[in-house]
Amino acid sequence: MEHQYRLSIVIPCYNEVENLPELFKSLDPLPLKEQGLEIILVNNGSTDGSAAVFDRELAGRDGRVFRVVNVAKNLGYGFGILSGLRAAHGPLLAVTHADRQTDPMDVLKALDMYSKATAQHQKTLLVKGYRKNRKASEAFFSWGMGLLSSLALGTRLTEINAQPKLFSRSFFQQVDAAAPHDFSLDLYLLYHAKKSGNIMDFPVFFAPRVAGEAKGGSGSSWKTRRKLIKRILRYIFELRRSVKS
Repeated sequence: MEHQYRLSIVIPCYNEVENLPELFKSLDPLPLKEQGLEIILVNNGSTDGSAAVFDRELAGRDGRVFRVVNVAKNLGYGFGILSGLRAAHGPLLAVTHADRQTDPMDVLKALDMYSKATAQHQKTLLVKGYRKNRKASEAFFSWGMGLLSSLALGTRLTEINAQPKLFSRSFFQQVDAAAPHDFSLDLYLLYHAKKSGNIMDFPVFFAPRVAGEAKGGSGSSWKTRRKLIKRILRYIFELRRSVKS
């Protein structure tokens, strides 16, 4: 009998070879078959030997519920996530990260919240994490970007880059065509969820990164972060112009 999927969990992985073995261990407790979950790991153009780890770790796992989407060249954070979402089978989609700063089990909390919403509400609902116990400087940075985005776009947006994020396939299909390929993707998804429906969030424990290098989020160097800020600022006003046109 064909495997029935309820939710596809997309995990973008870019040069996370040090985190991958522990990531797989953290995925094992998920009730994959019981709840109809599908894990899609996106090897987003990694150059650090991640492919060999994927091959080794997937050798003993069910290929119906564990899949790897290989992106030959890294074309951006958002491109990797979009590649995974487009390959997903489930009517519900979720995104979480490979850096192990949030627990993959948090996706089940998001799924529970989503399931309790009315059927009409679910069509445009996005459920996401809200990171707790962060360093004051990290929390202030996120607050500032959220405030600026909210003022520029005329709608309240907070904790833009927090994970996991869970939404319906129908919502994703509505926004897929114009989705950006870089770190602006999180902002784009939240803005459209707030514009067309609603956002619900729940607290998640946010652990420090213990291996690998941050690519633009928490723990990144200020040089990397400045580039990210410039791009996000540019995209905020691109999005604002597109809304007004």
